[in-house]
Amino acid sequence: MKRNLTLLFLVFMLFETGTAQVIRYRVSANSGIFLNEVSKKEITPPIVNSYPGSQDFKPVFKPGAELEIIAPFSRTFEMGVQFGYDNYAGYTPTAPLYNFFLSKYNPMPISNRYPDEPLIYDTHIMKILGTARWYFLSYSKELNFFMKYFGGVAFTGTDFTFDNPVHRVKYEVGVLHSRGTKNSEYPKSSGITGGAGLGATYRLSDRFDLYFDATASLINSDIVNGVPNYNYVNVDEVPRMEPTSAISATLQASMGIIFSAIPDRRINKSNITRSNSMNRNNFLKRKAKSTFSKKRRRR
Repeated sequence: MKRNLTLLFLVFMLFETGTAQVIRYRVSANSGIFLNEVSKKEITPPIVNSYPGSQDFKPVFKPGAELEIIAPFSRTFEMGVQFGYDNYAGYTPTAPLYNFFLSKYNPMPISNRYPDEPLIYDTHIMKILGTARWYFLSYSKELNFFMKYFGGVAFTGTDFTFDNPVHRVKYEVGVLHSRGTKNSEYPKSSGITGGAGLGATYRLSDRFDLYFDATASLINSDIVNGVPNYNYVNVDEVPRMEPTSAISATLQASMGIIFSAIPDRRINKSNITRSNSMNRNNFLKRKAKSTFSKKRRRR
């Protein structure tokens, strides 16, 4: 954590010392869905059958939020630091037989290790990202399209449990699995994340732009869908379940407002030229004032 704070401090120093930059700020709301795990599938036991009609989780849309500090470097390219809160959720009336249910970490009673009641998961992810945008098309003075790239660290916490609280009381389990929430004693898991997407900005005024993007990302975490991954292994003819890692794929859409610190800023004009000009004028004014003061003292 100290290393992340140090990196964050250095990034802020970079923004502060870049006097030729026009700093912009973005606030957005977002929502996304978990797609699947793109890494190797879990090794399952030789003879295992799921309940009839079992199906994977269907997405439930929940809101998140983003804050970004942006520095343009040219007319078509800008970079920033983004802080995000993402919320992924899902529901299934009858879940497939996840290996988790066959592990020793399953809190269900021995008499019913595999529940067939409706299940849900609710995942919260905190992100610290470096971002880059390339504005490849200026459709008009107001509307501009861009490609977005990002990468950083994701801190993932989740609750995986029964949809109906009655079943939680019935089986005395509370949650089936929890990590990084009030229901768990363990902190959020951390992992690398990155992705890309497309978006657009629409100029509303000298200081404000409407912002939209749609992105796809990979997160080095096996609990984005709430269920930790386990492989079936047979060591010395003793079968058991061992934890295994995974990479999760997600889709997300964001919509918000960009505020520009300096008015009359346009993407299709050079921000750097305008900023340098303002800094140069301020410097000449200070220099002229200083020279005038020295002449008065000599008299």
